[in-house]
Amino acid sequence: MINNRFAVLKNQKHIVYCSYDGLLDSLGRSQILPYLEGLNKNSKCKFTIISFEKIHDQNEFKKFKEFLTSKDLDWIPLNYTKKPPILSTIWDILKLRIKLKKVLKTQKIDLIHCRSYITSLVALSFKKKYEIPFIFDMRGFYADERVDGKLWNKNKFPFNIIYSYFKKKETAFLQYADYTISLTQNGKKEIKSWELPNQSPISVIPCCTDEKLFNKENVKSIRNDIGFVEDDFVISYVGSIGTWYMINEMLDFFQRTYKQNTKS
Repeated sequence: MINNRFAVLKNQKHIVYCSYDGLLDSLGRSQILPYLEGLNKNSKCKFTIISFEKIHDQNEFKKFKEFLTSKDLDWIPLNYTKKPPILSTIWDILKLRIKLKKVLKTQKIDLIHCRSYITSLVALSFKKKYEIPFIFDMRGFYADERVDGKLWNKNKFPFNIIYSYFKKKETAFLQYADYTISLTQNGKKEIKSWELPNQSPISVIPCCTDEKLFNKENVKSIRNDIGFVEDDFVISYVGSIGTWYMINEMLDFFQRTYKQNTKS
């Protein structure tokens, strides 16, 4: 008997969306969930989301799960493993593989949509073994970004092996995926220049945000909650610090702006 969790209405395609980023993360809420809400509402597809979540407040977790249920989105949260390096990622890949197999036992999967490289490792094996099509939503060049951010030193063990492994898999993703999504036009142009045999079609989907969150009323309410008065000049930085981000330039910008706007 098919588990009701994965029961799909007649004539609907079942898409499993896999993300190594958590839906409860800021990125997941802004860059993943809005797309899936819209697609789930306006298409004849049924979505199951598998994501890796960090530790969150259980009340928040419960409310979020209820919210997704109200949107008719099935959600399978997996615990993200942080340590030890490398081995933790291998363990997470294994967990995703086991979970996907469990889904496949109870419900046909018509398509696997993979956000980035880690989840695509599993989808690639399912494509070869079960002939399930998948989308390689690469976003950026994962291995090269890790090197640029000084997270990996490709000239030293074991990162030289890891870098080479992911570059080889990158080529395989581009060839075996049924569709590829790049974050930028430049990324698409770079991939096209490689002239890979049997390369999948590729489109560009840039980052976005919900502009309604930044309307005047919302901004005014937030300023009041923090304690700013109406004419206070505010600079806000929302995002990560370190690796690829230009922290020195941002601090220099803040210092110069602060001097120009400080009241005498």
